[in-house]
Amino acid sequence: MPSRRDVLIGGAAVALSTSALSVARAAAHSRAKDPASLAPDESYWALTAGAYAVDGRYIILHGGGNNPHPRAVTSALATYDQMASSAPRPHNYTLLGRKEQIRTRLAAHFQCAVDELAITRNTTEGLNIVAWGLDLQAGDEVLISEYDERYAGAVFEQRAARHGIVLKTVPLPVSPSAEDVVARYAAMMTDRTKLLVASHLTDGWGFVLPIRGLSHLANSAGAQLLVDGALSFGHVPIDVKALGCDYYATSLHKHLTAPLGTGALYVRPDRLQALWPLYGVRYDAGDIRKFEAIGTRSGPTIAAIGQALEFYEQVGPANKAARMRYLSSLVQSALEDVAGVRFITERNPALRTGLARVAVDGMTGKALTSTLRDDYRINTYGNFPGPDDGVYISPNLFNSARHMQVFATAIREIAARSG
Repeated sequence: MPSRRDVLIGGAAVALSTSALSVARAAAHSRAKDPASLAPDESYWALTAGAYAVDGRYIILHGGGNNPHPRAVTSALATYDQMASSAPRPHNYTLLGRKEQIRTRLAAHFQCAVDELAITRNTTEGLNIVAWGLDLQAGDEVLISEYDERYAGAVFEQRAARHGIVLKTVPLPVSPSAEDVVARYAAMMTDRTKLLVASHLTDGWGFVLPIRGLSHLANSAGAQLLVDGALSFGHVPIDVKALGCDYYATSLHKHLTAPLGTGALYVRPDRLQALWPLYGVRYDAGDIRKFEAIGTRSGPTIAAIGQALEFYEQVGPANKAARMRYLSSLVQSALEDVAGVRFITERNPALRTGLARVAVDGMTGKALTSTLRDDYRINTYGNFPGPDDGVYISPNLFNSARHMQVFATAIREIAARSG
């Protein structure tokens, strides 16, 4: 007799069809829907989901970490790897030769110039490039929000320990107003403040921080702004010029679903010359490629970013952003009045993204993660000690409305048992 979790999963599994994404695009085009009206169209998104190679035994909701690849990416990566390994000297470098084409396409999505964007290995590398590349002196201050302590905080803690810089944490409530965020940073700034660090999208809550306001605050005081965009690129449209930030680091293996070990770093052109690379290089100080000279790199990994970008472009950034918001809102609606359950995320639909955190009274996020995995085969992430501990959900294009319903049902059952 099938278990409860098998019944749930069986009803929710995405059918992995061989339909090309172009079929889904044609269907969407024929209906001429805008992103908001396309978001709940399950027939369209089922075709899109079919372009992914997903293990149907699981519901994967941890897109903020890494994701299954679209089949086109998986296939390209395998083909390129076989090509490179058959004769590494010519073929790996042939594939690496596509890097400039990739850079051009990425820059178009960042809405920046080609020579302002480095292709890195992940967000952490980008954060480290800025953290160690700035000429910070003992006593210089770096302000970082409490949302960023988990990741960017570790980078600057080491710099503080070695060089005596002062790291100050800016406390932020869940779903603060844009004005409140800027005011809280401003209240902690002094004439020794050299750098502000902020996430574009907050980890787990899905709140969009007012990067433009923070950029103005920093630059007007002679400081700079570093943005952790790990959860943004491929999830919401990006315009770094409109944001006004000095640096923007992101990963491509998260929401874009590019191969692991791919990321990008934007550096404002007037900051490039003075920013040291992590490694000793012979590139000119004004060349963005100085940040990429780390020794031998994988040509297949770099080249396969192209397939991930093509897939993202076919779906459409605005369409994807609307779909992610819609999926997250389904969970919010389903759990809004459930006893013992808290849906911790941005309430304003205009500011909300697809990221959210769900908490069950009496359970740690770590325990809730394990229960969802072991009893329901739902993969999430949760380990946020504190009053807002819970599981972090981050859907992607392989997820369906049914997946979100299954997740909500599981949470209700767990809450009933826990209570």
